[in-house]
Order: sequence, then C-alpha cells, then structure tokens
Amino acid sequence: MELLVFSLLLCGAWAQTSPPPGQDDDNHTGVGVNGVHDDDGEESTECWQTFDDRSFTFIQSAITWAQAQQLCVALGGNLATIHNQQEEQFVKGVAEGRDSWIGFSDAQEDGVWLWINGEPVTFTGWCDGEPNNLHGPQQCAVINYSAKKCWDDAHCLIKRPFVCEKELHNS
Repeated sequence: MELLVFSLLLCGAWAQTSPPPGQDDDNHTGVGVNGVHDDDGEESTECWQTFDDRSFTFIQSAITWAQAQQLCVALGGNLATIHNQQEEQFVKGVAEGRDSWIGFSDAQEDGVWLWINGEPVTFTGWCDGEPNNLHGPQQCAVINYSAKKCWDDAHCLIKRPFVCEKELHNS
C-alpha cells in the first residue's frame, strides 16, 4: 500500500508541475506520467486526464469505497462526480471500462443519493432496477457495471478500482 501511495503522489506531483495542457476538440486532454502532454494521439500511460474544469485519474488497485475516498483526498480531490452524459462517457473511458467506485452514496440516508463533495445531483446512469439494496444495504455507487456499463449500488466494503477527480485552478 505504501508503494501505491508513493506512486500516486509522485504521479500527482508530475501532473501538478507540468505546463497547463491545451484543450482539444473534445474538451479533454491527458497529462502523461512524465508530465508531457500527448498531442500526437499515441497511447501513453496517463495519470490525470482533463475534461472541462476537472482532472480525473483511474486507480487500478482495488480498495473499499471509504479507502478510495481517503486516497483521492490525499491526492487533492475526491472520488469522481458525474453531472451529465458527456462526463459519464469520459469517466467511463478513464476507468478503462472496468467497474469502479465513484463518489456517489446514500450512506447518510437510505435512498437519498448524494455526491461526496455536496454538488447537486443532476444526472444518474443507473442500470435498470437500480439502486436496489440487493442482499442488504448497498450504499456506494459503481460505474461500468455489467455489459450495459451502467451504474450499480454496491456494498461499500467490496474492494474495487476507482476514479478520482480534482478541480483545475486557474492562476
């Protein structure tokens, strides 16, 4: 776990010290682990990918929802929030199509789903019949669930990869 945290912090430091990336036609760009913007379209290992005013990163290590949120906070952000279909498609891509934790939960009040950062809920992508609390409380949301790649409510103690976000600050 210490190696994971060190690697993530190093990745975050590279992303923060790199020059501000330009925007492409899709309102997103990537910052590679070496801090170089990938303009040529070639695939590269990316730490933070930018969409509008936020950057997102996918962490492949599987941990609980609460641990994922703690790690996202340590990286300067939160678990990812999604406010429209374009953001959803982008975050699904960042997560490489894998089922992953996002910052959506009804832990405070069953049935009242809230974003971790308190932003208003303007969009959801639930699978048919979800959220359903199957086999007891399922208070944390997962994206890219099933072949339909929709959202599912899940037990928060299950270990999964996750997507973090952080806001870009204009200087």
